[in-house]
Amino acid sequence: MRSPLLMLIPAVLMAQRSALPPQEAFDRELKKNRLGTWLVLEDDGAAWGAMARTALDDDMLVALNLPLKVMSGGKKPDALAAILRERYSWAKGAHWALVDAKGLILVERSSQPTVPGLVAAAEQAGVKSRTQELEDFLKQNPDHLEAQCALLRELIIVANRRTLKTLGPTPEKTAAASPEVLEPPRKLEAEDDLRIWSPVVLRMDRLFKGAWREAGMDPYVAITISKAEHSPAMIALLTRYKGDMEETLRHRPNAGEPWFTWLAASRKCSGWPLMPLLQSLQPLPGTTPGEWPPLAALNAAIKDMRDRRDWGGIREVLEARWEDMRNSENRWGSGATLWNWVLSPLVEALVSLGDVGAADQVLGEAVATDGWSGLPGQARDLATRLNRPDLAARWGALTPKGR
Repeated sequence: MRSPLLMLIPAVLMAQRSALPPQEAFDRELKKNRLGTWLVLEDDGAAWGAMARTALDDDMLVALNLPLKVMSGGKKPDALAAILRERYSWAKGAHWALVDAKGLILVERSSQPTVPGLVAAAEQAGVKSRTQELEDFLKQNPDHLEAQCALLRELIIVANRRTLKTLGPTPEKTAAASPEVLEPPRKLEAEDDLRIWSPVVLRMDRLFKGAWREAGMDPYVAITISKAEHSPAMIALLTRYKGDMEETLRHRPNAGEPWFTWLAASRKCSGWPLMPLLQSLQPLPGTTPGEWPPLAALNAAIKDMRDRRDWGGIREVLEARWEDMRNSENRWGSGATLWNWVLSPLVEALVSLGDVGAADQVLGEAVATDGWSGLPGQARDLATRLNRPDLAARWGALTPKGR
């Protein structure tokens, strides 16, 4: 599993780069989209971007799943408008085109983008979707695990778009609705569910019957990005393989990937009980309370319990961990890490359970153990969020060790 720090490095390097000139940035963007890009150059009175977005939500075009780039070319043109007009010899007016990764036009039009027009353009250009590309590859390499997972992700992206279109806008909550009440996700009707999610179900079923344990983080990513909470068929599939995920954890209770996969599936299925699973696992002999649940699963496990307001579960997991940590010379975290991963959820759980005395005790131990100057301010902000001004005043006056 890649370190979270290593995963951040590309983003940090990108942020450090100076902004590229518009034309170079545009060409790089096209190059990333190997299979093609839809371009729309708008003009005054021709707001074709919205029309193109609507058209690309049609089932025939969703499956193609090519990116769309819209530019303004009217009285207030953006930086690319003049470049495109010169490059493609587009006179005044609105235009749209399908271009390849080099920016070469495959098909272009100066009429409004419509579903039939865009479909005809894609057929004329002979472009393949990423899904078709991967399916063709897997016909020749059926056991290629990375390709299987990549195809699963592509199918999920398409199913997500179709799901959101079918369900429509999320109804607004009434003023009387309690923010503490988590409304269950809307579910697709059986016919729509079958039409939209069958390809994903078949592909994910094959993965779980095969080498999902060898796929690292791919099953977790696929489940996480999916809108499976709206699909009864997907919920049924994940529930069917719940036992397999848990059996894997019984053999490898400290492994990160199966933990992440189980927790992602749990969230899509409205939450499976976590504590019975933890109690069924056997950590290695000598594992201390501060090492269980395993660190790879701790943050996700706490978030899972917090989403379900399982304050008792959080207390049970974190009190023992905090007791072990504060008495150890080799704590794995301090400062903001200690606060975010252990103290904040533990203190919130204790206050939510009505045990303010225990929360005071934990914070008193923390300031006597850890010299992080930010702890009183964070504790004050937490108390304010919990609507406890009395605690905010008291905790904000805490003095960390050595201050």
